[in-house]
Amino acid sequence: MAFDDLFEQRGLVASKLKECIRDRGYTKVSFAGKANISRPTLDKLLSGGVDNKSSFDKHLQKILKMLNMNDEELLFYHSDTVQTVSAVYSQNAPLDHEMSDVAKRQYELLLDVVDLCAIYY
Repeated sequence: MAFDDLFEQRGLVASKLKECIRDRGYTKVSFAGKANISRPTLDKLLSGGVDNKSSFDKHLQKILKMLNMNDEELLFYHSDTVQTVSAVYSQNAPLDHEMSDVAKRQYELLLDVVDLCAIYY
């Protein structure tokens, strides 16, 4: 699929990116750092608000490379709803950090709250 088509479907791309980032356990800050893009740019991509095609293409290519995916894999990405987050990648987390079961449940609740906020704001 051409990046022209992806630009036209940037709302779908945004929702698939959100799922992918969440399923892989990244925070927005850590993901933006790893993909070598700014956090505000990531926010614009995740909201579908990038209106410059060349900027969209450039940043999406960086993200796809970091995720080791191609454009079709992203568009057909389907979140496994029973999947649990086994690790959260953060810039300030110790390398050997493992989340406790309580922390995992709290994190899942927090993600639910964030999803609800995304619906209303």
